[in-house]
Amino acid sequence: MACGDRAVENPLQPTAESPTPTSSYQLCLYHDNNSTIVPPPMHFSNSEAPSELSLIPEQAREEGRRPPASQWQKPALTRKAMESASTTPAHVPPAVERFNPEFARARQGSGKSLPPAMPSPVTPANGPPPRPDSQTDIKEDFYYEGEIRFKSLARTLQRFWKPPSRDGTSTSRAVVFAGSNLRSVSDLLPLACRMATQKINEVHFVLMGRDDVSIEGIQRVNGIKEDDCPIVWHDSRPDYAQWSTETRMERAVTAGLDYVHVYTRAQVLITQGESWEDRFFTEGVQRKISKSELTQIALPTAARNIMWMSMLDSDALKVWNDVHVEILMQAPSGSSGSLIRLIRSLEAADYLGSTPSLTIELPPRVDPQLLHFLQKLKWPPQTSSTVTLRRRIQPDYLTPVEASLRTVEAFYPRNPNVTHVLLLAPEAELAPSFYHFLKYTMLKYKHSAQTKRTPCKLLGISLELPSSRPTDNGPFAPPKSEQSQQLGGEPLPVFLWQAPNSHAALYFGDGWADLHSFLTNRLALHRPTSEMSTEEKSISKRYPAVMEYLLELIRARGYYLLYPNFPERGTFTLATVHSELSQPPEEFLHDGQVDSTTALESSINQLSAEKHLDQASTLMPLLERFSLSLPDLSSLPLLSYGGEEMSDIMCSQGTEEYAKKFAIHYGGCRDSDLTDGSTRLFCLHERESGEESIII
Repeated sequence: MACGDRAVENPLQPTAESPTPTSSYQLCLYHDNNSTIVPPPMHFSNSEAPSELSLIPEQAREEGRRPPASQWQKPALTRKAMESASTTPAHVPPAVERFNPEFARARQGSGKSLPPAMPSPVTPANGPPPRPDSQTDIKEDFYYEGEIRFKSLARTLQRFWKPPSRDGTSTSRAVVFAGSNLRSVSDLLPLACRMATQKINEVHFVLMGRDDVSIEGIQRVNGIKEDDCPIVWHDSRPDYAQWSTETRMERAVTAGLDYVHVYTRAQVLITQGESWEDRFFTEGVQRKISKSELTQIALPTAARNIMWMSMLDSDALKVWNDVHVEILMQAPSGSSGSLIRLIRSLEAADYLGSTPSLTIELPPRVDPQLLHFLQKLKWPPQTSSTVTLRRRIQPDYLTPVEASLRTVEAFYPRNPNVTHVLLLAPEAELAPSFYHFLKYTMLKYKHSAQTKRTPCKLLGISLELPSSRPTDNGPFAPPKSEQSQQLGGEPLPVFLWQAPNSHAALYFGDGWADLHSFLTNRLALHRPTSEMSTEEKSISKRYPAVMEYLLELIRARGYYLLYPNFPERGTFTLATVHSELSQPPEEFLHDGQVDSTTALESSINQLSAEKHLDQASTLMPLLERFSLSLPDLSSLPLLSYGGEEMSDIMCSQGTEEYAKKFAIHYGGCRDSDLTDGSTRLFCLHERESGEESIII
């Protein structure tokens, strides 16, 4: 009986009535009468062990037919075993029976003979497969629909078997690149090679197309040497691929990925987009992704434009599609030019295939020109479904507390781990590549395995390098970065600062949720009846009132933001702030303390902050001047809110001291509520009822 002569109802339980076919070592793909993909079993064990399951197909796992983890063993898929069907003498039993005597007894009990020898499925000795009788007069190039066999796949997969742990999971750093079209393969290879050289991930590359080109030929054409590109190659092209129908190739893609996934336990699959790939490949991948937890990253652009992906580990890459950014901005009263300029800069940006939500807070009196512009706005991808307009009804000017609540309440993360908010001021303008920088830094500093292992106080990422301190409007000089000559170039100059930013900064969802809780307790216990006194206020009135509460949270929790330092080098600017149309925040617009001198100083400071935006659509021109990798947070300079450089110990001490003062002054706490090292900020006392205090 040849491999694949019949469907297998239960491929995991071979019996004497339905002996395991040669697919056990030929890696055949069977499909049942309903054309459902059923990856074949591979029952391999040594002679000392009974028939133990070595590989569980995806469908079998979904149906709950998985044995205990202790029964999972690495398959002994040797090249000799794989080719035994065509090279083993007739008097020698098939390899599967030599590895497992139980299959021999089952075959003998059924009275069936050994399967005949088979030619190589990769390079058929007799050329193309015969056409069905019904197609003898049809000259279709792709006509073959026979059973699917992978000749070369098992030889490269067997050494990567990763048995699951007791809870059924398996730790893996594997990242799989896959392609069918030679054009997409050539595009992906530099990215895969760069990732492999970093030794952060275990990188696999799977070929799944029709082209009859060897792996060595692909390496030679693309100028790749194994020493310089330590990726693991897998040939998952089925037999007779050159003559196979679209349906057969699609099933082969799904089945091949099933095997690769089961063996490598990969978390991430990287492919090119639909415009680069064959249709059967795209649909086969989608079928695989729909029934597994494997994350597919379909590149939205050429790989050379996002080579920084090679520096991310598999944990960070796994949430590539999950990270979502909501953009929040507030329109000024009676003016529209600055906001229109900002929105146009957002329209020109590249969002790597994702679509950030856009929320615009409108004042009671809106410039008609702005309303007309928003009516015609086509937000990527050419739809207005992700644009939200909120117009305030209250005609009176907002107080600082009301303005702060309006800003904070405009966003709450649906999933604090992956949903973040980008806060933008109307006078800001962004470079086309700003989202690339945010995506890279978000994934690296928020979702990488290293970040998960160590406590992180990173509250957000600023796109702007301020020219003045937000506390006293004094000139700000960023820390000098050390120009090391390490391998790969100088690290990207960035630093940490315990200062909030309202011009152009992303705040992580969990930090913004913490701000919600912080303000709830802060205003419940100490809601100001009038404006905060000058002695209590630390942030200049050039900035929105919410900045004051953000600074309190930062100092009390020990948070900090990541700031770019490369604009200081004059090399690359992601955000600039214009001054010609700027005005004080609405909550301070009619404040007598905001006199003409303050306004003039504000204009001068903002003018000095204006820098020419880089117009590159990718981040690569910047990263090519520095190291492609981002520095570790622990190695970055850390500044206090006033701009002074400090150590981690100084930061911890300052946080502890400020938190204690804040808890007593604003949090309703007493000295007896606070112990050494306490991080409590709020104490809700029920003094009248005599109950003990509730500490938050």
